[in-house]
Amino acid sequence: MKQAVSITLVLFLIITAGSVMAQTTIIKLPVYKSAGQFWLDKNGNLQGFRLKVLEALNRELEDDKIKFRYKLTEFGEIPIKRCINDILNNKYDAYFGLIYSKDREEMGLIFSKKEIYSIPAVVWMNRNNIFDYQGPESFKGKKVGVVIGYPYLKNSSVPGIRVETASDDETNIKLLLLGRIDAIVDNIIRTGTVIKGLGLADKIDCAQIPFSVSRFHIAYNRNVPQFVRTQTDLALTRLHKSNVIKQIMDDNIYNPLSK
Repeated sequence: MKQAVSITLVLFLIITAGSVMAQTTIIKLPVYKSAGQFWLDKNGNLQGFRLKVLEALNRELEDDKIKFRYKLTEFGEIPIKRCINDILNNKYDAYFGLIYSKDREEMGLIFSKKEIYSIPAVVWMNRNNIFDYQGPESFKGKKVGVVIGYPYLKNSSVPGIRVETASDDETNIKLLLLGRIDAIVDNIIRTGTVIKGLGLADKIDCAQIPFSVSRFHIAYNRNVPQFVRTQTDLALTRLHKSNVIKQIMDDNIYNPLSK
């Protein structure tokens, strides 16, 4: 009888251990708006090529039992600053698609070693006020608009530059058209998508020389296990080598913007 009980107990422990080992680690992500990359539509559904990249990553991580999942709240889309604070306060585990900055790292975020993708940041100008952009030194004496929360021109050493912040891309574009700023620095996809959506492609253009290249990473809080970060970096590497991410961006962004 005791032997039968012991065997039953051992089997129970084995089954329980197997069940625990088989559980998937869920990485909770905040929902935020990034024009041209990720947003909520009017029906409350997630849209954007960043979502397609995330889905491809989740498929690649299936054998590792890791899954990234957006957590939608009653607030809908959350501003970038609040996202970062909530991640640091453990309300979420990570931000999918954040540009690295030293300040953000010093706040406590841990960035993936492998980028998700990269996008050129460009200088947008009103066609009625074009100037010859050859690099950041061309901003001397000019007002340049950036969206709050993005690190462009932070701690700029260019003398005489005035950085004006706006709450969103639409506001930035309106200020440019009104002549209240001389240029916008932003990635080509986000502002390019808004300009096309507003029907302003004939009024705003970008310099041929890029301002910089924005590299988008996963930013984790310190409670995310090392094995999750390591396996995710390896999965991203495989997706880049197989051109899966490039194809998603071409199909959903660059080809439509060029039409």
